[in-house]
Amino acid sequence: MRMIGVAGPSSTGKTTSFRNMLPKETFMLLPNNKTQLPFPGSKKNYTKYDKETNKGNLVVNNQISAISAVVKKVNDELPHIKYILVDDMTHFFNAETQSAKFRARNSGGDAFSRWADFAAKTYQTIFDKTDIYRDDLTVIMHFHTELIETFEGSKMQLKTPGKMLDRDIDIPSYFTYMFYSKVLPPEKDRKQEDRYVYVTNDDGSRPAKTPMGCFKDLEIKNDMYEIIKTIDKYEQG
Repeated sequence: MRMIGVAGPSSTGKTTSFRNMLPKETFMLLPNNKTQLPFPGSKKNYTKYDKETNKGNLVVNNQISAISAVVKKVNDELPHIKYILVDDMTHFFNAETQSAKFRARNSGGDAFSRWADFAAKTYQTIFDKTDIYRDDLTVIMHFHTELIETFEGSKMQLKTPGKMLDRDIDIPSYFTYMFYSKVLPPEKDRKQEDRYVYVTNDDGSRPAKTPMGCFKDLEIKNDMYEIIKTIDKYEQG
C-alpha cells in the first residue's frame, strides 16, 4: 500500500484536488457530514456506502479506528477501489481528544498515560502493518497545518494534538510523498483555478518532500489524478 500526505490550511484546495479522480476507483472517508464536496458532480459520484449491497464509495465516521476498518474493507472486498481519501486527520484527532472518555482521564498518572494511549492508537490504526495491504492501493491523508517560529523563520508543520505524535511517532516520516497546499496571489493573467498549487519539496517554509526527480517543478497544479499518474510513471521507471 502506498501512502500520500497532503498538508495545508483549510480552503487551500486539498479536497478539490480530487475533482478529476475516477469515482469508480475512489473511496472517501469523511470525519463529518461534508457530503457536498467542493467540486462539480460530487453529490452524484460519491454516495454513502451500503454494506448490504456493497455499493457506494463514501463513509462518514470520525473515529480513528474507522481508518483501518475502511482500508481493510476496501482491501479485502472492493478490488475495484484503488484510492482512498481520508479527509481530514485533524477532525479524527479532535474526535478522540475531545471525547468525554478522554477528557475524564485528567488526573494523576492517567493524565499522562491517556496521551501515550492516544499516540499508540494512532500509530496502530494508521501506520502499523501497512505492508499487508494490496500493492495497487493508495491512501491519501489530509492534514491541517500550523505556523511555528524557528531560528530560520516561520515554518509550517502538521497540526497535531500532542507532542507524542510529533516527537515519538513523527507522522511525516511514514510518507514518501508529502505535499503542502498553497494559494498563489491573484494576478491579471492568472486564472482563479491556477492559484491553487501543491508544493513538492521544501520551499523554506513548507517542509514538503517527494523523491528526487519525481517532480520537475517546486509547485504543481493541485490535481491528484495527474499527481498519481506522475508518481506511477516515476515508480515504474
